[in-house]
This record gives sequence, C-alpha cells and structure tokens, in this order.
Amino acid sequence: MSTDDAARHRPAAGASSSPAPTVGDRVVIRYRLGADAPADWRGSANPPVAEGRPGQSDITGILRDRDAEAVTVERDGVAHRVPAAAISSIRLLSRRVVRNSEIREIERTLMLAAATAEHGSIDGWLANGAGPDLRSGAVAPIDFGSTAGGLRPALDWLEARGLPGRVVLADRLLRPAGLGAATTTAYEVLVGPQPRPDSEPADLGPWSLLSDGVAAATVAATDDAARAAWRSRGFELHHTCRLLTF
Repeated sequence: MSTDDAARHRPAAGASSSPAPTVGDRVVIRYRLGADAPADWRGSANPPVAEGRPGQSDITGILRDRDAEAVTVERDGVAHRVPAAAISSIRLLSRRVVRNSEIREIERTLMLAAATAEHGSIDGWLANGAGPDLRSGAVAPIDFGSTAGGLRPALDWLEARGLPGRVVLADRLLRPAGLGAATTTAYEVLVGPQPRPDSEPADLGPWSLLSDGVAAATVAATDDAARAAWRSRGFELHHTCRLLTF
C-alpha cells in the first residue's frame, strides 16, 4: 500500500471512540448554566451560546456518582451535582496532569516489554516483531520529534517480516486522522502499584513493570469489567492510546 493509498483510508463506521469515564476518574464536564446547575466559577459572566439559550460553564474534578438524573463531581473537597439534562459533554482526563514526555517514556517501556524476539527503530518509531501481546507485531511513534512521515518506513519494516500494519498510538503524540488508518480501537493505559502474584487473582490481566513497585496495564476501552477491576486495585488512568490497523 502506498503512502497516498494510506492517506485515503478513513476510520470504519464501527471504530471505537474514547473510553467513557467511570466513578473515581478525573473528568471535565461542560454544562448549561441554570437554577439547578452549579454557578459559573468565572469572574465575569459567561455569554450565551446562542440567542435565547443559557450560557455554559465547566467543572473539573473526580467523578463520584452518576445516574440518570445527575452527575456528582468532587472539586477541591466539595461535591457538585450537575443535572444530566444540563450536561453538554463529559470528557475523561488523566488522574493527574501528564506531560507528553512521560507518555513517551511509558510507551517506550511497554513497547520494549512486549513479547517478541526482535525490536527495531525507524525514524523515531519503535517496531516490534511477531508475538502474542498488543504491542507485538506493531510500531509506535516514540521519540520526540517523530512524525507521520515515519509511518511508511515503519509499516514497511512490518511488511518485510510478513506482518500486518499495526500502530499503537498514544493520544496527544500524533493525530490518528492524519495517519489514515482503516480501523481504530481505543485503550486505556493505567498505572498503579505492582500486583502481587500471591494475592491477586489469576485473571487480573497482563501488566508490565515500569519501575520498582510501579506497573502499567493496557485495557480495552470497551472492557468495563477490566477497567473497574484495575481501578479497584489502585490503578489510575495515565493516558489513552489507540491500535490503528492498515
């Protein structure tokens, strides 16, 4: 497939979107101002989004409760109830502010930890040979300054080994739409205390050691059971990523 052919691909109709927030996640909620919604925290009035419609504000905090009627977010130790009917959007955030350099280092560690007998480096992209893991038989833009221009050589590396085109792309590093993948599948990268094999259930799922006592797990955005299980063990969202196939 040529670079021009790749550019013409668009995400399939069933491509995955970003993970939905769960209780305990850090979120930002955009909502319409009104009598039942929290007051605008801004010092000056927030203008209406359209004539005859109320203005909007937002609130960032920890999601504590969610039902059909309202969403409760804790900000600075105070619980704020936002009516569901007033909410324009809810966006999942990392539990703490994360730099792109931190995302790169974790993705580098996870790529190098994947089960494969062969690694490669092409124009700022890491490449892994065949294997059973998510990041086996895949390439990822890791180095600072890596660009979409390295995609074709990276895919050629896989093709030379008889492997399909698979890219693990951490969100914020490059734009998925700019790479022209045929399909995308969303994942979360969660970081927490290193699991203890003698006390954790065998079906907890795969994880990789980042440093002494700290581990990371990559979980499908659609696997709510796994997402909840890892969170219950003290893991928090570090960043999201996508598996792109070509």
